[in-house]
Amino acid sequence: MSTNPFNVRNPEHVDAEYIAENFVDVFTDFPRLQDAGNTFIHGARGTGKSMLLRSLEPRVMMLRLGRGTTLTSLPFLAVHVPLRRTEFAAPELTRSHGYAGTALGEHLLVMQVMLRIATLLHNLAGEIESKSARIFFSRFEELYRDCGGNRNTDCPLDAENAAIFLHIARICEMEAMAVRQYYVRSPFQPERTAYNGALTGFLDFLAPLASAVRQISGLPNVPLFVMLDDADNLPKAMQRVLNSWVSSRSTSDVCLKITTQLAYATRRTLDNRVIESPHDFAEVNLSSVYTSDYGSYSDRVRKIISKRLANVGCNEDVDIFFPRDERQAQRLAEIQAEIDGEHAARIDEGLTNGRRGAARARDERTRYAVPRLMRELTGSSRSGHTYSYAGFKSLVDLSSGVVRWFLEPASRMYDSVVSEGQPVVAQIPVAIQDKVVREWSTEFLESLVPSPDSEDADPTGLSSEEASLHALGHETESYTHLRNLVEALGRLFRSRLLDGDISEQRVISIVLRDTPTKKLKEVLDLGVRLGYLQRSDNAAKEALGGRKPRYVLAKRLGPHYRLDVSGYAAHLSVTSSDLALALDDPAIFVRRRAKQDDHPMLPLDL
Repeated sequence: MSTNPFNVRNPEHVDAEYIAENFVDVFTDFPRLQDAGNTFIHGARGTGKSMLLRSLEPRVMMLRLGRGTTLTSLPFLAVHVPLRRTEFAAPELTRSHGYAGTALGEHLLVMQVMLRIATLLHNLAGEIESKSARIFFSRFEELYRDCGGNRNTDCPLDAENAAIFLHIARICEMEAMAVRQYYVRSPFQPERTAYNGALTGFLDFLAPLASAVRQISGLPNVPLFVMLDDADNLPKAMQRVLNSWVSSRSTSDVCLKITTQLAYATRRTLDNRVIESPHDFAEVNLSSVYTSDYGSYSDRVRKIISKRLANVGCNEDVDIFFPRDERQAQRLAEIQAEIDGEHAARIDEGLTNGRRGAARARDERTRYAVPRLMRELTGSSRSGHTYSYAGFKSLVDLSSGVVRWFLEPASRMYDSVVSEGQPVVAQIPVAIQDKVVREWSTEFLESLVPSPDSEDADPTGLSSEEASLHALGHETESYTHLRNLVEALGRLFRSRLLDGDISEQRVISIVLRDTPTKKLKEVLDLGVRLGYLQRSDNAAKEALGGRKPRYVLAKRLGPHYRLDVSGYAAHLSVTSSDLALALDDPAIFVRRRAKQDDHPMLPLDL
């Protein structure tokens, strides 16, 4: 069977060779990621944060950089620490409040990081001198005892490097298990039992050990990059612990690279200080960078797809592999020529300031060609659904700056061609592209339904302030409100596209002119976290009040609402009261806005 080059695999479950083979270097777009400093890396699901972190691991770095690169020549030593919700958001952990809960939580987090460091050292054991391994183990034992550790740490004198680091990893596992058992058993104790195990922290345990790693012979004498993946899985109290680590600025020995799914809840530390950029950390938002810079994103996707095709022996150009609908392209070219003619005639007549007229013919083609084609398809033939979204460029547009949103439908297309008996896939037919993207688009909207358990009380008993990302808004009426908002915007943008009498027809974004209510803000934030909306503060300045937040509807929804995903010309200006209506009744929202004569618009920042 033909190997599907677009399969999406969990970054935690692939080896260094797979990452080096498939990863496309993006560090020229995000140079801060490799700097020796603390960095927050934000991005919606599927933007490639985990793969980005794993590409910095030493084995991957040596494979990526090629011959001549040795372990000791690396500019940093990186360790990936996924923060799974099952490890830190369990009810028995999050119910513990106050200093005791924070101290135990930090110990648990430190043990998780140390476990990953020990595993990394185990994987590099062959390059480490035995004497250095023993010195490091002695330092570990010393700090562990100083932090109250009472577990037997004896290691055989003749143990090899690999066995020493496995022994450290095993101690960390047992410590983490002991904390969880303490929490689990506490409710069954008639009286509260004192915790008498180790209590490690960042400054008194992790930072000194990071310094000790630098001294290991055989490893580079460089800072240790601790890459904490999906930190918004941590309860809010643990996020404050992490912020305290950031505020220590111990970047000479250990740098924290922290990813979030746009839902990190606080910037406060344990002592209530606020960490700030650029003093304490740098900040990168993958979603906004690629959303605002289409050229860079398109180039990255082209390289990724070309590389994946080459890996399975296909050297076809991506524009040929994903062909566009040539008949539609021909008709679009004819419409553009018609617009050029109309523009020239208007210039000849001296009507350069008309409501519909752009100063340049090129601008007029960009604004009105696709809307005119869509009206033509919908009007005369009643076949608006036949507008084609096929073609590499269109698929890049639909992916909305999320690489996984290109790979997932491409993978389905590939499987579909293979299922038709094609022994070699050299091209994805237009019909298959269109069928897959329409189903994939509708499926995205249909997944936005409340959980059947949404009426149940929260079994954790946590407030929204205490819960982690995955307990927030996912099983509540917020889903219904977000779906209504998406419906309202999708229908409104479609109605504008079909209205040939208004000046700005290609609209897929809104600018909020006033402060949202708490309820509206929660829904908007949920939409951003789940990828239905993308937020930017780069909207044009209004006359008063400066820049306002802009929310762009995910282009992935374009095929479902039959929108023009090739671009947009303006933002629709709305108020909180407008959107409050949309949350409850999309149909009334659309009717009211449609009655307004050419809704207030803001020019697009270009």
